[in-house]
Amino acid sequence: MDQPVRVLLCGTVFGRVYLRGVLKTGGYVLKGILSKGSAQSRAVAAEYGLRLHTDLSEVSAGEYDLALVVVRSGIVGGSGSEIAAALLKKGISVVQEQPVHAEEAIENYRLARENGAAYLINTFYAYLPASRVFHQEIGRMKAAGEKILRIGGSCSMPTLLPFLDQVCRAAGGVTPFAVNREHIIRQGVVTVVPLTVSWVPCLLEISGSLNREDIDKNAYILNELRVSSSSRNLVMTEVNGQVVRIAKPYIAEEYLRETNHDSARDCSGTDVLYDASGRTFGTLYGEEWPQAVSAFLTENEDTIRDRRCPASHMQYYAALCDLWKEVSGLLSR
Repeated sequence: MDQPVRVLLCGTVFGRVYLRGVLKTGGYVLKGILSKGSAQSRAVAAEYGLRLHTDLSEVSAGEYDLALVVVRSGIVGGSGSEIAAALLKKGISVVQEQPVHAEEAIENYRLARENGAAYLINTFYAYLPASRVFHQEIGRMKAAGEKILRIGGSCSMPTLLPFLDQVCRAAGGVTPFAVNREHIIRQGVVTVVPLTVSWVPCLLEISGSLNREDIDKNAYILNELRVSSSSRNLVMTEVNGQVVRIAKPYIAEEYLRETNHDSARDCSGTDVLYDASGRTFGTLYGEEWPQAVSAFLTENEDTIRDRRCPASHMQYYAALCDLWKEVSGLLSR
């Protein structure tokens, strides 16, 4: 039987979501924390019986197989990518929480390959329970031969990168993409961006701006998505909300017109596939969100154990960053 992957957690703010996620995941064991030594990190280490490191020099590959770097990266004013690079040089594999600038990501990918370690970026939101149900249903739609006709949705500026990741997953890829700059609409705190992703037309609404002083003030929504196929609509009201499948409205007219009603037309008008209604933020962030970490670690366990760096992962992320850069550049004007 394989030995559990020994995990070092870097960061204890959003890192607490990762901590709970590791505890929910078989095949991984949390062994230590790397932090600046705040009272909070000391309390977390004491509560879970973990070794606390306050300096990178104290961390060795003999103790850890994987580091979860849940510290802001350089693009949002943090040292997450520097920490990731230092750990990769020690031969410790790294999973880094988004967002990460493409140049930082590519450099860390290079370091991982040079030092025989794995390096992965977790876009996170696509692994939340509601998102997983949403994308699984899209997979079933495509398997049934249904074509994705359009994608709509909205997000706030702080969650733009993982939102674009969700859009691209629904479309089936990032490239080719094209932003229709001539028809961008700015209305108050909202910017409406028309674009195509992997040949699928999209209409995206983004709240907020790139101004760091204001970036969190207009964070009205995390990720909301709407997909239309050749026979139905699929809506995720929010990553903390519902996933709803809705039959195309023309079915009602056909049903009323036909004298012989077949079972294909006598379908449910609306089905709720996932519902987080009534769950408190304590439940969502304490129980539901850690499931996203667990899902990511489970999906990538073989890659982490084999210490591989899939080129496909980095190619996808680099293309996603190109799209993110183009869209976010429009919002700063």
